[in-house]
Amino acid sequence: MKVLQIANDFCHTKVHVNLFKTLDNLGVNQTIFNPVRDASLVGNNAFEGKNTEIVYAHVVKPWHKYFYHIKRWYVFRQLLKRIDCRHFSICHASTLLTDGGLAYLLWKKYKVPYVVAVRNTDINGFMELAPHTHRDARNILLHAERIFFISEGLKQKFEGHKAVRSIIPLIKDKFVLLPNGIEDVFLDNTSTEVNISHNIVYVGDFSSNKNVLRLVKAVLELRKKEGFEDTKLTIIGGGKADNADTERIVAENPDVVNYLGKIYDKNELIRQFRQHSVFAMPSIHETFGLVYLEALSQNLACLYTKGQGIDGLFDETIGISVDPKSVDEIKDALEELLKNRKNYGNQHVDFSQFRWKLIGEKYKNFYQDCLGIPVANISLLTSFKKWGG
Repeated sequence: MKVLQIANDFCHTKVHVNLFKTLDNLGVNQTIFNPVRDASLVGNNAFEGKNTEIVYAHVVKPWHKYFYHIKRWYVFRQLLKRIDCRHFSICHASTLLTDGGLAYLLWKKYKVPYVVAVRNTDINGFMELAPHTHRDARNILLHAERIFFISEGLKQKFEGHKAVRSIIPLIKDKFVLLPNGIEDVFLDNTSTEVNISHNIVYVGDFSSNKNVLRLVKAVLELRKKEGFEDTKLTIIGGGKADNADTERIVAENPDVVNYLGKIYDKNELIRQFRQHSVFAMPSIHETFGLVYLEALSQNLACLYTKGQGIDGLFDETIGISVDPKSVDEIKDALEELLKNRKNYGNQHVDFSQFRWKLIGEKYKNFYQDCLGIPVANISLLTSFKKWGG
């Protein structure tokens, strides 16, 4: 079995790296194709693998983001120039439109079967803002062997979208829920201790999508309530600011907001988590949000977004989902989580399901099943069940 991995975001995120490394360790022969816009990204996240070839292609132009079809055909031609695509057993597209568009063209040219993942950028970006891509999205979905979703909330939003609603009966049997994994350091050091302080922590950047401004405002409002005057918010991360108000409100409230910057050492991040009671990230849109799971591994209660990220993946005992655009709702949820801290945590979470080795085995089995290759552990294969097995 020879797999072509098309992943335009490979150089930006460790999620793809962790999956592809795992597949390499499982003996999957794969070629990773990563088209990039910036030459400085060539080589990012590269790793040495016994069964893996990584092909970076500095071919994406800044203006391509306005012309989906022109970009798709141009990048497809560049793919064919760099890789002999005639002999792949299967193709895995990491996004529906940017990567899935290439996989669909490859299927049309060489009949290479493909699987595709649907992510936040597909639904809240292309499908919401670019109606000229709807026909392509439907064609990609109709001809895919499997359609992967990272979260239940994302799948539900996808099913209700006008662009695909009419074809759901034709494709729903292809749906698979298969969450991302988290690094072993978190899984090997899980905690069940309950921190009952009024310390809240956020990990992420300052983009408007991450909604840090409303989170800080909610904490400031909560501190006005009797019994919560000592509430503190720790922010780990920063950068990618597209909202100057976020940086300003953080800087103006050093007695409330403890800004630590980026922390790359996972053991230090674990130490920080254990000093807090609640993890809060009310993103506007979120495909999955690995950091929720990282925080849950240390038994923090979680505040997350309705219909996004991990919403629907667990029961309500992990925390509370909120409308991310309501400061009052965020404030009230934080109050409930802090007041009744012992009611929330990781007591019902099976962290073994988030090991990359297990997730990689599931992807490998899905590839084999699509190709008609007998699968040793048939229980890994389902239509749409939690964990994909």
